[in-house]
Amino acid sequence: MDLEQIKSELRAIGFTEDKLNQLMELAAQEALAIALEDLETNTDDATMEEVANAMQTQPVDANDAIKKLELVFEKAYGANAQSKKRELILSYLKQSLEDTKSIKDIASRYQAGDPTAVAAVKAQEGNPDAEEIGQYVQQHQ
Repeated sequence: MDLEQIKSELRAIGFTEDKLNQLMELAAQEALAIALEDLETNTDDATMEEVANAMQTQPVDANDAIKKLELVFEKAYGANAQSKKRELILSYLKQSLEDTKSIKDIASRYQAGDPTAVAAVKAQEGNPDAEEIGQYVQQHQ
């Protein structure tokens, strides 16, 4: 499944362009966090120092920010930087799509009175994360 297919499916289940943009931003942040972890684990001190020095200053514009992000991926993954970045973003988006489908399915089965769905929802009562998701689903149906 490619990026456009995932976006299309997310639109089909109710994501607006604004929500898609927010999700893409979260996917990029997650990919960067993973790249930084991999960089820290798999590189020498000199490389880490080079990246740390580059990241010390705030980006002056969007191009500068992109260059800094590209540096992290290049140092972490070398020649595979672009494919790894794409892989990480797609993985995040696929998981988000599956999670959203699952939540929507449980919500619709719950509203229909399905005993399994009702039991699953009741088991999550008092869980702040579950309550937040429930409120979001109710507002966006």
